[in-house]
Amino acid sequence: NVYQENLFHTKMLLKNFELDNYLFGDATSNLSVEQRAQVTERVKHEMLEIFYARNMG
Repeated sequence: NVYQENLFHTKMLLKNFELDNYLFGDATSNLSVEQRAQVTERVKHEMLEIFYARNMG
């Protein structure tokens, strides 16, 4: 069974999220507070989709 052969894979999700770790260069300093919130929400949403292996809409 393929599932049993892949038991070594572990799913992990960060609890502490730093936007600076996901953008290149000094991009975060050029964003407004609203833009930072929007980008943060999009990245977290993408992380959840990858974690649960589903399209969260």
